[in-house]
Amino acid sequence: MHGISRSLINFLILSSAASAAPAQTQGKSFKVQRRQVPGSSTPNGAAALGRAYRKYGWTLPEALGNSKIQAPKVLAAGKEDEEGTVKATPEEGDASFLSPIKVGGQTLMMNFDTGSSDLWVFNTKLQEQQTQGHTVFDPSKSKTFKPMQGASFEIHYGDSSAASGIVGTDTVDIGGAIVDNQAVEMPTTITDSFAEDVNSDGLLGLAFGKINTVEPQKQKTFFENVQASLDKPVFTANLRHATVGSYEFGRIDDSQFKGSITYTPVDTSQGFWQIESKSYAVGDGSKQTNPNASPAIMDTGTSLILADDAVVRSYWRQVKGAQMEEQGVTFPCDSDLPDFHLALGPTYMATIPGELMSFQKLGRGLCFGGMQSNQGQPLQIYGDVLFKAQFTVFDGGNQAVGFAPHK
Repeated sequence: MHGISRSLINFLILSSAASAAPAQTQGKSFKVQRRQVPGSSTPNGAAALGRAYRKYGWTLPEALGNSKIQAPKVLAAGKEDEEGTVKATPEEGDASFLSPIKVGGQTLMMNFDTGSSDLWVFNTKLQEQQTQGHTVFDPSKSKTFKPMQGASFEIHYGDSSAASGIVGTDTVDIGGAIVDNQAVEMPTTITDSFAEDVNSDGLLGLAFGKINTVEPQKQKTFFENVQASLDKPVFTANLRHATVGSYEFGRIDDSQFKGSITYTPVDTSQGFWQIESKSYAVGDGSKQTNPNASPAIMDTGTSLILADDAVVRSYWRQVKGAQMEEQGVTFPCDSDLPDFHLALGPTYMATIPGELMSFQKLGRGLCFGGMQSNQGQPLQIYGDVLFKAQFTVFDGGNQAVGFAPHK
C-alpha cells in the first residue's frame, strides 16, 4: 500500500479569483481506492449512454431521450485509513464507481472524471427536492470555506439540462493529500434532468483547466494544483471489474500491470486527454483501419465505449443475434463475445476481453453492449469498459497517456 497519512500538501491562494498554488509539501504520492460492493444495484445501459450524450452536448436520439434516468441511491461514504487511503464504492454495479473526498471536512462521494474540469458539489443552496439521495455540502459548516467574489459557473448539456451557481474556495482532502483554497463550484440552479443525470454527490474533474467553466477566470483542477508537488506529475487509473481498483497520484505502481507502459501524446487543444485511435481488430481477425477515425477521449467519467459507427458495426456483426437500434446495441446474453482490440495511439493495440463487452443484463435473455455508437459525432469516447482492461497513466508533465494490460 503506497499512500500518505498525516502529510499535507499545502497551497496558498493567489487571489480570490485565481487557482490555488502549492506552498509546502510533505508527502509526494497518494492513492484513492475503489472497490466493487456485491449487490449494490443493476447497471442501466440506456442511462449510461444517455449520460454520455448529454455530457458532450450531443443530441439525444429520441429513444434515449424518452428513457427515464433514475437517480440511484447513494451508499454510505468510506472512511480514511491510517495510511491515507480511502475506499470507493460503485453506485450502479460495475457502471459508475465513486470515491470519497472531504470538502471543508465534509465527506462526499464523488465521480473522478477525466472528461471534465469542474469540481462541483450538491449543496445546501439547492432546493431540498433536488438533493434527495445525495449528501450535500454545507458551506456554513466549513471553517475554511471562502466565497470567491464575483465568480460564477454555468454548465449546459445538449438536451437543455444545466446547472449554474456560485464559486468558493475550500480545503479539499483526497486520501490524506490536502489542497487549501481549491475552487469548489456550488450549483444554486439545476434542472431536474441534470440532477437525475448524476449518480454521486458531485464531480471531481481531472481534464485540463482550459475547459473549466468558472467565470471570469477559469480555475485549475485538483490535479493541476497538486501536480508540481508529486514525485511524478502523473496519476493512474487502475480500475478493475468486480474487484478492488484505485486512482494513484504521483506514482506508477509496476506491480499492477504486465510488461511496460506504452505512451502516446495527448492533443490538449480541446482540454481533453485526447488521442488518435485509427485501427481495431475483432477476435482473431486481422487489423482493420478506420479511415475516417474520430479522435478519442480518455474519460473515466463515462461507463461505456462510444466508438465510430463503422467500428461498432464491425464488432457486433460478429456477435450472433446482436441488434443495433437507436436506443443502443443489444444481443442475446448467451452469445459468444469475441475480444476487441483497439488502437490507442499509433503503435499500441489494447485488448478488451469479450466478457467486458457486455454491460447489462436487460432481462428476457437480452444484454446491453459495452460498446455503443457515437452516432456520427466527431469524437470517440473511451470509458470504463476500456479502463477495466487497461492500466492507464495520465502524464501531466509530458502531456501523454500510457497503457498496459492489467495483471
